[in-house]
Amino acid sequence: MSNENKNGKPDGWFDGLSDMPGTDADIGTDEQAVAGYDMADLSDAELEKIIREAMAEEWDMEDDVLSDPEEDAEADNAYVDTDEDACPEEEEYDEPVARKVRPKRKDGYGLFGLPQLLSTAIWAGLILFVGISLGRVLWLCASDILAFGRPDKDVTITITDSDNLDSITNKLHNAGLIKYPELFKMYAKLAKVEEKNKISVGTFELNTMYDYHALVGGMSATSSYREVVEVFIPEGYTCAQIYALLEEKGVCTAAQMEEYASQSEFSSYAFLEGVERGSKYCLEGFLFPDTYEFYTNDKPQRVFHKMLSRFDNQFTDEMEAQLVTLNERLAAKYRAHGLSQTYIDQHKITIKEVVIVASMIEKETAHTGEIRNISSVIYNRLTNPTNYPKLNIDATIVYALGGKTDLTAEDMKVDSPYNTYLYDGLTPGAISNPGLFSLKAALDPADTNYYFYALDPNAYPRAHKFFTNYDDHKDFLESLGY
Repeated sequence: MSNENKNGKPDGWFDGLSDMPGTDADIGTDEQAVAGYDMADLSDAELEKIIREAMAEEWDMEDDVLSDPEEDAEADNAYVDTDEDACPEEEEYDEPVARKVRPKRKDGYGLFGLPQLLSTAIWAGLILFVGISLGRVLWLCASDILAFGRPDKDVTITITDSDNLDSITNKLHNAGLIKYPELFKMYAKLAKVEEKNKISVGTFELNTMYDYHALVGGMSATSSYREVVEVFIPEGYTCAQIYALLEEKGVCTAAQMEEYASQSEFSSYAFLEGVERGSKYCLEGFLFPDTYEFYTNDKPQRVFHKMLSRFDNQFTDEMEAQLVTLNERLAAKYRAHGLSQTYIDQHKITIKEVVIVASMIEKETAHTGEIRNISSVIYNRLTNPTNYPKLNIDATIVYALGGKTDLTAEDMKVDSPYNTYLYDGLTPGAISNPGLFSLKAALDPADTNYYFYALDPNAYPRAHKFFTNYDDHKDFLESLGY
């Protein structure tokens, strides 16, 4: 075993270095290398030939040194060692993921490559323009909705049954009450104006200073801005006359009144018990004559309700009590003329019949002083049907003929249930709409024995003469030339 020093090196290795040739010694021919390649016996000529062939090769040191490193790398990659054991296994590396890289904006440039300052100015100008435009639109809408800056001017608007939201909007626009129709329609839809029937038929006094809310409220059925017309209905007017008057005053048309009267039941009014429905004049006698305030272009339902409610208010509990007393008085008269209790019970006077009698009194009376005497003549005949089955009242024929007053002998023969010269007892319905005095007279007739009366043309004021028998009545008429 060789000796080793403390560094693990064999002793004497430094001494061997002294046997190596110096750096300044001449390097001669390596005899061993020449012998290994069989070049020991070559002549100088052969050696020179080998050198020339070597120099003739395609590559040389200079080209090799100046070659492109990338081409060298491609050449190295083209070489593949098929001996797997000759080279170690290659390490696998993850390929880098390709990604898009935003081009770096040049300093000082902004929108569309414009200079930053100009780009900022454009953005600021665009934002300012949009803001001003939007603000102007909002202001215009708000000024129309809230009626800013409008003059103080009253405007009349009429809404009919045929109008819808579009036509109403056009009327408001044409009248200068709104500026933007589509905006008002949008408001009306959001407020559910049509669904809730907030706009009613009628004529309304509006003002250009009303906002949208006030306009809709001003056209409602209960609006205080709705145009009101005062209508005086005289006592004794027939339904036909009342309908014509309402049409003349612009409340509603006669056709609307006739249609509603014939199609409605009016079941909420107890005093209409026994009144046959279905005809246009079925409410004859119950449209209480008075002064009313109606809306223009009103609904027939409201008109009828007002007049029927007025009758209900006028026909008081006291008057109903008088009706009981009246039937007791008439029962005594029936018995006095030999009529049975069965007949009496079948011929009790009802509210409907009181109204019929009152309507005749209304048309026959010359002045209020004789009103209860006219009533007594009618009831005296009714309670004595054997001797006076017919009432012989001219006013009933006038009604049957549609208002003709200048009656002829031929007119007196008209075949109508309203002709009291042809048919017994009371007419099927009233012949006019009586006032309060006539109703009270029908409930409280004078206690007389009169069966006839005739108008005295010589009396002043105008008045009738009353008679207990036919002969006296006939003599008076003959004295007048009848």
